[in-house]
Amino acid sequence: MNRNVGATALTVVVLAAGLAVALRDRLPERGTDAGDPSEVFWEMIDVSREGTADAYLDLFAGEVREQLETIREEMGEAAFQQYLRQRIAGLKGVAVTAREDLGDIVRLEVEYVREASYETQSLDLRLTRGQWRIVALGPTEEREPPVPYGTPVGPGD
Repeated sequence: MNRNVGATALTVVVLAAGLAVALRDRLPERGTDAGDPSEVFWEMIDVSREGTADAYLDLFAGEVREQLETIREEMGEAAFQQYLRQRIAGLKGVAVTAREDLGDIVRLEVEYVREASYETQSLDLRLTRGQWRIVALGPTEEREPPVPYGTPVGPGD
């Protein structure tokens, strides 16, 4: 009987530890000084420009990170680094245009400005181990600007 109690106790401890590990990325953290969530967006732009794959992936958590890791494995390291650089190449500007607090999630609306178009996208961030991490990406919506970037303004000649 003592052996059954010990085995049951060990099973409970192992299950509790497994549950704690599984939930640690999903539970909101309280009392941390993680800074402004929009800093993650600006860091994403910087590390993309540099093509630093590991630093880029460190900005993500959960399923999004797993998907990005799979893409990197399928593309290969050099191609993934090139993809990151190309995504940023040709940008004329970037901006965080809105922020919405949704409980344990902060949603940022961001904009990427190119010469002939601009793209908008939402990024959902959550505190993960004391740091803001991107946990969801909305679809990218591309639009043509009403006035092309670089068009001179002011009185005509």
